[in-house]
Amino acid sequence: MFDLYPLSYDGRMIVITTLFRVLFPIITLLVVAGLFFAFRTKSQKSIKITKITLASILLFLYIFKAIFWILRIITISETKTFSAQYITKAFGLDIPSFLILLSSIVLYISAFSNKPNKFMEFLKFTMLGVGLPSAMISLFTLDIIDIYDNYFHVLNIIAMLFNLLLIFIPLYLIKIKEIVPSLDKYWYAISGYICLTSICMSLSLIIREGNLSEMTYSKILRKIGIQISFPWHLLIIIPCFLLISFAIFYAITFVYKRIMKKNNDDSQEENKLEAQKRNEFFDLYAFATKSICCMQGFLILIILSAIIRNPLGSIWGIFCLIPLVMTIFCLLAVFEMEKQADLNDEHIFDKGNKQAKKIIAFTMIGDIFFGLSFLKQIKNERESIIERKQREEKRRLKEQKKKEEQNIKSNQ
Repeated sequence: MFDLYPLSYDGRMIVITTLFRVLFPIITLLVVAGLFFAFRTKSQKSIKITKITLASILLFLYIFKAIFWILRIITISETKTFSAQYITKAFGLDIPSFLILLSSIVLYISAFSNKPNKFMEFLKFTMLGVGLPSAMISLFTLDIIDIYDNYFHVLNIIAMLFNLLLIFIPLYLIKIKEIVPSLDKYWYAISGYICLTSICMSLSLIIREGNLSEMTYSKILRKIGIQISFPWHLLIIIPCFLLISFAIFYAITFVYKRIMKKNNDDSQEENKLEAQKRNEFFDLYAFATKSICCMQGFLILIILSAIIRNPLGSIWGIFCLIPLVMTIFCLLAVFEMEKQADLNDEHIFDKGNKQAKKIIAFTMIGDIFFGLSFLKQIKNERESIIERKQREEKRRLKEQKKKEEQNIKSNQ
């Protein structure tokens, strides 16, 4: 990533590239491990300062990267000026850039307010399930580029630092117990990936700019000689990324549970008792909504992008935000269902209940077919509750009548 141009003459470039690809990821992971154990977590003040510092570093690097891109473009362009077509290169507008901004927002908000929040939990698991594996993949796919361009090398160094921070930050949040790894929460990461991919896909189709590379073409697939046109290469990229992401997520969850085994064993009975109180109806439907939330987004995204793709760019790319909207409403439906499962209140099945209407509205917008199924089932549940209450009332009246008859007999 430095000025290695003279070395290419005697064939040493290949050796240096190989050493770099092997050693750099190892060194980065060792640095992350060192930071993980070095950072103090005993006082809330130190945690707050650490969060603000990390968020500020991320934003500073992001702005610094944009400034260097602008300087580089002015230097190498024929007109020696910066035009609007280079905005995507300067500011990213790809998944890593959005993850950097997302991480900064999470750190700043959690530094000043640590109240339980479903939205923040969703963002944190997106950092863990998308940002961390994405950064790790980037570590192992870096290249040494034989180019005499100091600005470009500075940008590469900044990219390395971004990778380091995107790996370290979610692990630090695990250390301070703001993220509790659990496979039950992995669907948050998938939903977050759908949302980020939808935004990038939409920008890719509208702007049609090469900087949104993994949306329009796969650099990794091209390296190994596989040429698949847009968007069908996503049928390979997305499952492969999710598989790697799940493996890393599972490994972190496994290690965390091993470390925290004693505490988990102590609270296991309490969790079982709490689980028994939950409303099984909403637990079941929350699970179904999570599944739809995870599956539908990518399929719709690929179908839409195949229909509206245009090499010159197309405003129809805005339709690729449909999976984003659907995913958001599925998330809202799940959050409401989980809340009702905890409350375990049968009144939600009453006709005209506001909370039920809210959940139905969210499921309808998120997925109309699931929404119709949910509406039908909630009506069935309402009818079964009415029938049960009628049976209980008949039983009560029967027992009351029996008692009255016994009283009459005893009086005689």
